[in-house]
Parts: sequence; structure tokens; C-alpha cells
Amino acid sequence: MDFIKKMFSLIVGLMAVYIIYQDITQENIHSQKEDEVVRDASSSSTIYHVIPIKVQPDDTVLSIVERINPQLHQDLDVNRILSDFQLSNPNSDPFSLSPGEIYYFPKYY
Repeated sequence: MDFIKKMFSLIVGLMAVYIIYQDITQENIHSQKEDEVVRDASSSSTIYHVIPIKVQPDDTVLSIVERINPQLHQDLDVNRILSDFQLSNPNSDPFSLSPGEIYYFPKYY
């Protein structure tokens, strides 16, 4: 009986070490954000993925989105862009970007 308890403890310990190792070596969810594809619930036709971009002085959300989405020049929906930006950057104010910081901007299909 003592042998079974020791063997069980050994197996449980090895499983715990394996699980901790897997958690440590897994990529962070935020580092995979560039490949994330987002479908907005209010408009099922709007599909985009986010791109991390380092903001330069005098950059705005709209200027960056226009630069990475040249096809939007005629169909520019400012409210949609600001909403998508806020979904990707929940703790950021789209009206006051900090130069040198990296934000996630929507790249539309």
C-alpha cells in the first residue's frame, strides 16, 4: 500500500511539473494579437485583424488607419474605426495617442 501512495504522489508531482512547464513556455496571448481576426457583432460584414504600430509624433488613429487601409479612402466610417480601435486597445484614448507607444490598429479586409 505504501508503494502505491508513493507512485501516485510521483505521478501527480510529474504532472504538476509538466503543466507548469507548458504554461511557462506557451506564447503570451497578447503576442498573438497581430494574427487575431475580429468580426464585429453589430455588422457581420466588417472583418479585420489588428496590427501593432509604434505611434510617431503627430500621428492620429485616422491617419494611421488610412495609411494601412488605402482602400478605405472613400468608405471612411470614423465611428466604426474609433470603435474598432477601442476594442483592440481597451485602456487607451483614441484622441490622445502617446508617441513611441505601440497600439493595435484595425486592418480591414
